[in-house]
Amino acid sequence: MTDGIDPRETVDDEAYTVRPYAVTGGRVSAASKDLPMEALVEAPSGTTDLRGLTPEKKKILQLAAGQYQSVAELSAHTRLPLGVVRVLVTDLAEEKFLTIHTGGTAADASSHDDNGGLSLSLLESVLDGIAAL
Repeated sequence: MTDGIDPRETVDDEAYTVRPYAVTGGRVSAASKDLPMEALVEAPSGTTDLRGLTPEKKKILQLAAGQYQSVAELSAHTRLPLGVVRVLVTDLAEEKFLTIHTGGTAADASSHDDNGGLSLSLLESVLDGIAAL
């Protein structure tokens, strides 16, 4: 009597909980802890020397080759937790394989006016984006 539980699923779940630790080399936070999930990542399309990189890092480079991908999109496409992807992306950026583009977000101090409210330029950008839809 197994109560509808497939033993193979249990093994996969246990392996998955160990895997992120192994993928990041034991680190649980990225070098740049403030990397937002909406940050755009781009890899130059001419990157050829990928020796020594893990399969996860190679997959991230493949997904970001010649186009912008957000950190959240990379997490979804690689099926890795967001925290793991943040660590891998910052590693790749430090190794000059990736370029990280962060823009003004609502959390940035530069996107606020003197009174602590959102700046006019940020609000105009939001309206322009909505109008483009």
